[in-house]
Amino acid sequence: MPPPHPPPRGVAPAPAPAACPHFLLPRRSRRGLVLPAPSALSVAASHAHDALLLRRAADVADRSAGLTSPHPNFGCVIARPQFETDNAEAWVVGEGFLYAQGTPCAELLAAQEAGEHARGATAYLNLEPGDCYGDSTAVSSLVQAGITRAVVGLRHPLKHLRGKAIQSLRSEGIQVDVVGEDLHSKLFKEALKSCLTVNAPLLYRAAFRVPFSVLKYAMTADGKIAASSGHASWISGKASRGRVFQLRGRSDAVIVGGNTVRLDDPRLTARHVKGHVPVRIVMSQSLNLPEEANLWNVHDAYTIVATQRGARRDFQKKLALKGVEVVEFDMLNPRDVMSYCYDRGYLSVLWECGGNLAASAISASVIHKVYAFCAPKIIGGVNAPTPVGELGMNQMTQAIDLIDVSYEQIDRDMLMSGFIEPIPDLSPVIPSVDEIPSVDPEVSPYETNIISFYKTWDTFGAFSNFSPHPIHMPDENEDYFTWPTVEHYYQVSFFSNVLLFLVHYVKQLSILMY
Repeated sequence: MPPPHPPPRGVAPAPAPAACPHFLLPRRSRRGLVLPAPSALSVAASHAHDALLLRRAADVADRSAGLTSPHPNFGCVIARPQFETDNAEAWVVGEGFLYAQGTPCAELLAAQEAGEHARGATAYLNLEPGDCYGDSTAVSSLVQAGITRAVVGLRHPLKHLRGKAIQSLRSEGIQVDVVGEDLHSKLFKEALKSCLTVNAPLLYRAAFRVPFSVLKYAMTADGKIAASSGHASWISGKASRGRVFQLRGRSDAVIVGGNTVRLDDPRLTARHVKGHVPVRIVMSQSLNLPEEANLWNVHDAYTIVATQRGARRDFQKKLALKGVEVVEFDMLNPRDVMSYCYDRGYLSVLWECGGNLAASAISASVIHKVYAFCAPKIIGGVNAPTPVGELGMNQMTQAIDLIDVSYEQIDRDMLMSGFIEPIPDLSPVIPSVDEIPSVDPEVSPYETNIISFYKTWDTFGAFSNFSPHPIHMPDENEDYFTWPTVEHYYQVSFFSNVLLFLVHYVKQLSILMY
C-alpha cells in the first residue's frame, strides 16, 4: 500500500492513530486516503467549525435577498484549516453569492476567489445547488477547483431538483455531508435555522404555491395604526422606518389597498436602501382612486393595480397612459392576487395595508409572517383603526398564535416578529438514486407552473419571464444584444419564425425606450 499523501501546505496534519476500539480505527475516505478516525472531542470541534462556516454561508447568501427572484439565495464559503489558528473564520479562502439572475453562481465566484487554495478544501453551501436544463456550472466549479468535501445545509426544496447536485458531487468523489442526514449534532441547530430563514420565501412558495407574504404594520401602545381622522404620519420613529425600507428591498412586491392610497398617498419605494426596488400593487375593487398619486409615477417603481373586472374602464385607460398596469379579476381577493404573483415568479410579498385588507389576507391564509412595530405612544379613539379588522373570532381561544417570535428594540420602538402557522414541513426527504427524476413525475413537463418558473435563456439561468433584470443574449447573427427583460427576448424568439422583421423593430424600439 502506498504511503498516505502529505497534508496540503498550511493544513494541520491529522494525529497518528493510536491503539483504540474498532470503531475508532483508521478508515478509508472516498478519495482513497487513509484517515485516522476522529476522537469524540475532535468530532465536536469539527462540528462546531462546520456549523460556524455553514452559518456564514447563509449570511453570505442573504446579501442577495430581494435580487434573485425567482432564484433561491445561494451562498458558498470555501475554507481549509490553518496551522496558525483555530479560528474557523480565518480558514475562509473564498466566498460568493448569487447576486441576481443571469450572474455567475455562488460556487463559481467562491472558487475563483479561492484559486489554488480551494484544492483539498471544504465548500459550505446553505442550499443544494439548483442545476437544471444541463447547466452544471455550480457542481463543475467545485469539482474543477479541487474541493474534496461539501457541507450542505438544505436539500433543494423543489422535487425535480432535490438531490441531483448532491448525487453529482458524490459521483465525482466529493464527500457530501447534509445537515440532518450525515450531520446530527445539536451544534447545527442555529446554522440550520439560518439556512431555513434565508430561503424562507422559496420554501413557502414550494410548499404552498403562493409567494411568501409578510404583513407589516406600525401601531401605538394602545394598538392603533392611525388617529380617528385617519392621520398616521408618523407612528414609528425614523430608525423603524429605515427597517421598513430594508423589508421592501427584500421583497418582490409591496401591496396596499385603496384606502392607503387615498389617505396616505405613499411612494412605497425602498429609498435610502441601495439595490432592489419592489413592484407596487394596489388592490381596489371599485377603482375609487385619485387621478393623481405618487404610485402613478412609474419612474420611481413599477405599479400594478388589481381590480374587479369591468371597474371604471375610463379610469383604467388613464392609468395605462401613465404606464400603470391594470389587471382585472373576476372576483378580487387576496388568494387570487397571490396566485397571480406566483405566476409572475414572485418569491416574497410585503403587505403594508390597512386593517380590513389585512384581515381578508389572513382569513385567506396567504399571510405567513408578521412584523409589528410598536411605538411608545397612545392616541386613543373608539373609531381609530387597528392593524387587523374583523376575523370572525369571538373567543380568545380562537386567536392565531405566532411562533418563533423574536423581539428587537429599535431606538424607542419595539419590533415583534413571528410566523403564522401552519409552516411548511421542512423535514429532509432523502430520495434514493433511482428515484431522482429530471422533472417532477407528479406533474406534466409542460405544466405552466414548471415552465414559467424554470425558463432559462443564459448559462447562469435567467428563470422568470417577468423578472426585471436585463439579459445579454446573441441574436440570429450571433451578435450579442442586451434585452430589457427576459419577456422581451421570449416574445421576439417566440414569434421569430412568423414575423422575423419584428426582431429589428423591437430592437430599435428597445434602444429608444431604454
